[in-house]
Amino acid sequence: MNVMLFDDEAPALDFLEHQLNLVRSVNVIGKYSHTNIQAIKATIRLADVVFLDIKMSELNGLELAEKILEIKPNLPIIFVTAYDEYAIQAFELNALDYLLKPVQLDRLKKTVKRIELFIKYKSKEIQETSEHLTINVLGEFTFQLNNYNPEIITWRTTNAQQLFLYLLHHHDQIVSKSELIELLFPYTEVEKAYSLLYVTIYQVRQAICNYDKYITITNIQNGYVLNLDKNTSIDKEVWESELSNAPKVDIKTLNQHEKIMSLYKGRYIQKQDYLWLEGERFRLEKLWVNHALKIANYYYKHHFFEKAANWYIQIADVVPEDESVNFTLMKIYASKNYGVLVDHQYNLLKSALDEFNITISPEIEKWYHEWKLSLKRGKVDK
Repeated sequence: MNVMLFDDEAPALDFLEHQLNLVRSVNVIGKYSHTNIQAIKATIRLADVVFLDIKMSELNGLELAEKILEIKPNLPIIFVTAYDEYAIQAFELNALDYLLKPVQLDRLKKTVKRIELFIKYKSKEIQETSEHLTINVLGEFTFQLNNYNPEIITWRTTNAQQLFLYLLHHHDQIVSKSELIELLFPYTEVEKAYSLLYVTIYQVRQAICNYDKYITITNIQNGYVLNLDKNTSIDKEVWESELSNAPKVDIKTLNQHEKIMSLYKGRYIQKQDYLWLEGERFRLEKLWVNHALKIANYYYKHHFFEKAANWYIQIADVVPEDESVNFTLMKIYASKNYGVLVDHQYNLLKSALDEFNITISPEIEKWYHEWKLSLKRGKVDK
């Protein structure tokens, strides 16, 4: 097992190396009191584990861990500290383990055993390069390899989840650290906010470590950029591409259009209420509604009323205040003598408009009351 050590105190480095040399199968390939990552980049790639002091004068250990993981994302890190408070922070980082100074041999042996088990476990998780990852953001947020069951990622914190989703939302674009701090830690003192950001980035990398060959998060130009491998796609982008390349709606292409629309599984990241989602969520819903109307209107125009009604019902669920959609449904129900459904649709529309303090249009009111009168006349005639 190749080990690297980082500590800005030379005696602490020497003591940790001495203790590790007493442990079987451990080979210290480098010990460093400086934090010039570029100078030791090649050595990091050879390492199986890093022991890292959290509290260093030249560079925060949390930031150093982040830089190391950019070079080798799944590299296990063991945090070493003289203070219990930093041990707690190490667990917040979802570190593999932490050690308190001075490092005791028995405790160190347990850590080495944990590292060996981690490396063995990770080696079993190597996936075939032919597999494709789909990141589903329409409806429930999941990861899906090929046609296997979707996986819901477990996030260490809600901030880690939001950070990943925000970077994914802006994938292939540099997002500044200041922007992320304003998003996640707006009322936090600057130095602490940066430390929390490094912790959260670390948590994100750990949460998606099984997919590190598909997704990379890089620290660049005082910001971060999330890139996707060529074998990775986002379902909303696939859906939009299919939609933009779809032929005109007609009798021959209806099945194709309905298949494309089935790719829209629900609202954009529907279980989260982040304000920054709303613009994209509205845009995607508008795209869906506009295309659903093309299909519904085609069915209605060609007298496939039941199929038209199915689409208008779905549209009304998304935009319940749309008078045209609700009115068309009322007329379809009336033509089928579904009087109860006409009343139901009218009341749904009235309730939706009441929320905006809007009254139903005179045209619909007139039609509805004339329809009610025709029912009464029909009963009198009978």
